[in-house]
Amino acid sequence: MERLRRLVFRLLTVWRRDRAEADLAREVSSHLALLQDEFQRRGLTPDEARLAARRAFGGVEQTKELQRDARSFRWLDDARQDVPYAARLLRRDPVFAATAAVSLAIGIGANTTVFTIANALLFRPPAGVVEPNRLVDIGSTTDGAGFGTCSYLTYLDIRRRTTSFDGVYAYSLFPRAMSLAGAGGGAERVFATDVTTNYFTVLGALPAAGRLFDVRDKEDPGASPIAVLSDGFWTRRFNRDRAIVGGTLTLNGHPFVVVGVASAGFQGTGVRAADVWIPLNMVGVTSPQATALLTNRAAAWLLIGGRLKAGVSVPQADAEMNAIGRTLQREYPDQNRTTDLRVLALSPVPGNSAPIAAFLAVLMGIASVVLAIACANLAGVLLARAAVRRREIAVRLAMGAGRARLVRQLLAETLTIFALGGAAGLLAARSMTSVLVSLLPALPFPVNASLALDGPALVFTTGLVLLTALASGLAPALQATKTDVVSALKDDARVPARLRLRQAFVIAQVALSILLVVIAGLFARALQRMGSMDPGFDAHGVELLSLDLPLAGYTETTAPPFARAVLDRVRRLPAVQVATIAAALPGGFERLGLGGIGGPRASAPNGQRFVSADWNVVEPGYFAALRIPFVAGRDFDGAEREETEQVVIIGEGAARRFWPDKPTRSVVGESVVQRGGPRTPAQTRTLRVIGVVRDPRYGTLVEGTTGLYIYVPLQQQYVPGRTMIVVRTTDGRRIADTIRALVASMDPSLPMLTAQAAEEYTALGLVPHRVAVSVSGSLGLVGLLLAAIGIYGVTAYAATRRTREIGIRIALGARRGDVLRMVLRQGLRLVLVGSAIGLAFAAATSPLLAGLFFGVPPLDPVTFIGTAALFAAIGLAACYLPARRATRVDPMQALRYE
Repeated sequence: MERLRRLVFRLLTVWRRDRAEADLAREVSSHLALLQDEFQRRGLTPDEARLAARRAFGGVEQTKELQRDARSFRWLDDARQDVPYAARLLRRDPVFAATAAVSLAIGIGANTTVFTIANALLFRPPAGVVEPNRLVDIGSTTDGAGFGTCSYLTYLDIRRRTTSFDGVYAYSLFPRAMSLAGAGGGAERVFATDVTTNYFTVLGALPAAGRLFDVRDKEDPGASPIAVLSDGFWTRRFNRDRAIVGGTLTLNGHPFVVVGVASAGFQGTGVRAADVWIPLNMVGVTSPQATALLTNRAAAWLLIGGRLKAGVSVPQADAEMNAIGRTLQREYPDQNRTTDLRVLALSPVPGNSAPIAAFLAVLMGIASVVLAIACANLAGVLLARAAVRRREIAVRLAMGAGRARLVRQLLAETLTIFALGGAAGLLAARSMTSVLVSLLPALPFPVNASLALDGPALVFTTGLVLLTALASGLAPALQATKTDVVSALKDDARVPARLRLRQAFVIAQVALSILLVVIAGLFARALQRMGSMDPGFDAHGVELLSLDLPLAGYTETTAPPFARAVLDRVRRLPAVQVATIAAALPGGFERLGLGGIGGPRASAPNGQRFVSADWNVVEPGYFAALRIPFVAGRDFDGAEREETEQVVIIGEGAARRFWPDKPTRSVVGESVVQRGGPRTPAQTRTLRVIGVVRDPRYGTLVEGTTGLYIYVPLQQQYVPGRTMIVVRTTDGRRIADTIRALVASMDPSLPMLTAQAAEEYTALGLVPHRVAVSVSGSLGLVGLLLAAIGIYGVTAYAATRRTREIGIRIALGARRGDVLRMVLRQGLRLVLVGSAIGLAFAAATSPLLAGLFFGVPPLDPVTFIGTAALFAAIGLAACYLPARRATRVDPMQALRYE
C-alpha cells in the first residue's frame, strides 16, 4: 500500500507541477531561514549568516533537481517541456511536418483499416452473447476436407449423443427472404433465420422486450408459430413500439405471434443479419415445399453450434464429434459414407476463418511494408535534420545536458510527428474502410459486420504509433547525440558528414518498395489472366433482374406458369435479343439444394451412389443468353411440364464422371438419377439427358464448385425465391426500367425488381483479387513515391556536402559530364543495391502467395523485369536533378563555400 500511495502521489505531482514547485520553494526557503537564524545566534551578521547558510545547505538548484526526481517521474516532466518545443519546431517547417504526417497517415491508416476488418471478421466477440469463448461451431467434412452444413436429423443425433456440451443449437446457413404482409395489402421483403428453439438459451441472449424462444416452445413440426424481432427491424419497422409484442406478423401468408425482441446489436454469432427469427420447425409452414427438410438426412442446410461444458476443451469436443461422425457413417452409409463431423472455435464465418485470415494477413503485410517505407523515409529526413542541428546539440552538450536527456528530446519530436500521422491515419482509415467496402459486390442476403473505429482499433493505432516512432526515431537520435562537441563548435561545416546510416535507410526503402510493387504486379497479372481467359460463357451485355415470386404469394404451383408468362412478354420487347430465367449464374452463389446426382452404379466413386453437384434451374434460352456452347444434344424446348418426361442437361465434367468410357457426344439419351429435389426431397427420380454443354470455369465465393454442372427445367423443378430474368439486348443497352414496368403491369403486388449487370454478378469469385490489386497497387504507388523522395533526398544532400570538392574538381579541369556521372553513380549505387535486395525478398516471398496468383508463376519474369526497369528509371530521374544542379556549380563560389 505504501508503494501504491507513493506511485499515486508521484503521478499527481506531474499534473500539479506549479503547486509542487511552490511547495518546494517554500520548503527550501524555510531550511535556509532556519540555518541563517542558527548562524546569527552564533554571532554572525545577517549577511554573513546568509552566506554561511547557503554554503551549509549546498547547491539550491541541484537540491531542487534531486527533490524533483524523488517526487515525480523525470521523463514525464521532460516531456512537458519537449512536446511544446517539438511543436514549435514543426511550426517553423510546415512543409516537412505536412509531408511526414501524410506519408505516415497512409501507412498507419492502411494498417488500422486492415486491423478493423480483421477484428470484425475474426476476433470481435458477438454482441449480446454470454461467455462466447465457450461457444464452438460444429460442421461436416467430406473426406476430411471443408467445413459444411448438416441436416436436421444429424443435428438431432449430435444433440442426443454428445456429452461435451451444455447445449447444441442449429440455424439456417443464410437468412431467407420472406413476404411480410403490410397494412395496405402490399408485401414487404424481410429476411428471416430459422433457428432451433434452444438457440437463444444456449447463446445466453436476453430480450429487449417480451421474451425469446425457450423450453416452453414445442419442437414438433408446425407447432410453434412464433417470432422474435431484431432490434434494428423493431426500430425501423415499428418505431420501438412495445405493443408489437403479442401482436401478429403475417409471413409468407401465415400468422406468427411476436413473443419478443432481441437485445440491441444481437445478430447471433455470425455476420449474416436477420430481421426476424422463427422456429426451425416452422420451415414447412412458411415453405411447404421444404417440409421434407426436417426428415431428409441428405439435406444439409443447417449450421450447428454448441456451448462447451466447463473444463471441456475444443480438441476434446472435436474428438467426441469425430467418434459420433464415424458412428453415423456406419448407421447411415448411403447418406454419410464420406461425411465426418468436426468442431472448430467460434467464428463469424464458420469454416472460412483460415482463408479469410490468410487473405487479411496478405493485406496487413502490404500495409506494413508501406508503413516501413514511410518510417525509413522519415528516419532519413530526421538524420538530415540532426546534421543541420549539430551546432545546437553541441551547445546543449557543452552546457551539461546528458546524452539521455537529448535522446528523449529528439524522440519527443519524432513522437509528435507520429502523433500527427496517427491522428490523420485514423481519419484516413474511415475513408479507406469505405473504399474497401465499395469494392465488394452486392450480396443476396444482408450482412452486418461493424467496421467502426472502436476501442481495440484505437489501442492498436496508439501502440503502432508508439512502436514505429521509437523504431524510426531512436537511430537518428543516437546518431545525433554522438556529435564531437569541440569540432562542432569550431566549424560545423568542415566536419565530414556520415551518410552510411541514411544510405542504409534509402536502400531499405528501395528494397521494400520493390517488394511491394512486385506483389502488386503479380496480383495484377493474375487478375489480367483471369479476365483474359475464356470463362466458358459470355456475361458481357447481359442484365439480371431478380424476381421474388414468393413475396407476392406465388406457390410452387402458380409460380412456374407466371414466370413463363413474364418471360414471353419480355422476349417480345424490341431491344431483347435473348431472354430466359435462371436460379443462378456461374461465378455467383451457384449451389442449389436439389439433392444428389447418380449415374451408373459401376461408375460411382468409392461405391457412393449419389454425389453433390452444382444445380441450376433454367428456362429455354439460358445457354444462348450466356453463349454457352452445346457439345451434344439440344436445349429445353419449352414443352417440359411436371407430368412430362423428366429431362436434364449436364456439363462435360458430369458426362466424363458418370460415363468415363464413352465419348461425351454419345451420352445424350442416357439417364441419371436424382435423389431429392424441391418437391420430392426424400425420393429419387430418373432424368433423361437431352444435352451436354461446356462447363464454366468459375468457382463460387462461398465454396468451390464440385465440377459437376446439372441443369433442369424450371417448369419441372421450380425453386422458390431463386428466380432471375436474364436478358441480352441487341445493342447492350440497359432496359431494367422497361422490364419493371412490364412486370408491374402484370402483377402490381410484386416488389420492385432489383437489377444488376451479369458481369458484376459473375465477378464474385474475383473479389479477393480485385481487393488485393487495389490495395497493393495504390499502396505500391505510395511506396514508389516515398522511395523516389528518399533517393532524391540523399543524393541532393550528398551533392550539397561535396560542393567544395566539386568546385575544386571543376577548377582543376574536370568536365561537367564527369561531375554528372560521379553524382549519378553515387545515387544509382543505392538504387542498384536496394533493387537487388528487394528482388531477392520478392523471389522468396511470392511463392508463399502462389495460391492467389491463378496460374501466374511466382517468379514471373515479366513482373520482375518490369519492376526492375521501373525502379531503374525512377532512380535515374531522382538522381538526375541533384546531379545536374551539381554540374552548374560556380568554382569561385564553391571555393568560398562553407
